[in-house]
Amino acid sequence: MAFTHGTLENEILNAVWSMEENGVNTKNISVSEVLSEINNNGNIRAYTTVKTVMDRLVDKNLLIRQKTGKKFCYKSVQSRETMAQSAINKLAGQYFNNDIRSLIRALEKQCTTMMV
Repeated sequence: MAFTHGTLENEILNAVWSMEENGVNTKNISVSEVLSEINNNGNIRAYTTVKTVMDRLVDKNLLIRQKTGKKFCYKSVQSRETMAQSAINKLAGQYFNNDIRSLIRALEKQCTTMMV
């Protein structure tokens, strides 16, 4: 599973996760709903662009697509938390020899640097 995504892929995944977490059409999230969520955040995107990227996320096994009536609906394959945990584990493995404590120390150092 890919852990790096383009900006629009991240916007779409976050929109889907937010709707699922808020109980909004958890089984039937349409492209139009995702587009509305993204556009409400100030990023104006075209319907066809969002649809294309959502289909690519299906190809990457990050979203599931199912036909509901005449339209396609989507849902996430993994929750935000599960995906984040997988990414953290991969990061710890790649850069910290699977030592989560070293990763946490690096994050703490980064936070301290950002606060200054």
